Amino acid sequence: MKISPIVIPALFSILLQTAPAQETNSAAPAAGGLQINSRTDEERIQFLLEIAQVYYKEKNFDSAVNAYERILEIDPEHKEARYIIAHVYIDAKQYTKAETLLIELGAETPEDFKLKNNLAWLYATAEDPKVRNGAKAVRIAQEAMVLAPNDHHVWSTLSEAHYINGEYEKAYRAIEQMAALASRYGQGLTQENVDSYNEQIRKCKRAWDTQKMLEGEDEE
Repeated sequence: MKISPIVIPALFSILLQTAPAQETNSAAPAAGGLQINSRTDEERIQFLLEIAQVYYKEKNFDSAVNAYERILEIDPEHKEARYIIAHVYIDAKQYTKAETLLIELGAETPEDFKLKNNLAWLYATAEDPKVRNGAKAVRIAQEAMVLAPNDHHVWSTLSEAHYINGEYEKAYRAIEQMAALASRYGQGLTQENVDSYNEQIRKCKRAWDTQKMLEGEDEE
């Protein structure tokens, strides 16, 4: 089912404001003898997933968060919603929620390098200085790199982590490796991705060149 972005806000508002009604459809028995209309819940969750995806594509991150949180009210253990909202929290600048959930998910699946990468990215890029932590960002990005040494996203995160630590040579070396891996293995890169990576390369190169120049002046 495709939903027009124009009518989504109204539909979403109605969905959130309306309490679940008594269902007359057949229900499956659950533990303890409770009756749960799983089919209705699944339909509601699917509807919210579609809404959340549209909001995210439109960069309406707060509304996307609201949709995913509504899913988790229906099913607190919904794997897809928990996984995705952890990332969306970062975009919505809800850093504490992102950190808490990423740590929780990482404890459940410690071999998932994407969770480590997202947590490292959070520590490297958070605008809130209380959350941003260069040392943690480097350490966790390195852990992700051990699990997925050929993933260019991980090297991009490691570069950003070194950058905020003022380790500009390491940042540039990491972003060079990212570019090589993206060229070799990267598939489905959008123009936005390419532009973002190119800006990261220029930023790291500029910082390292400036650092070398200043160090040369100090030696003189």
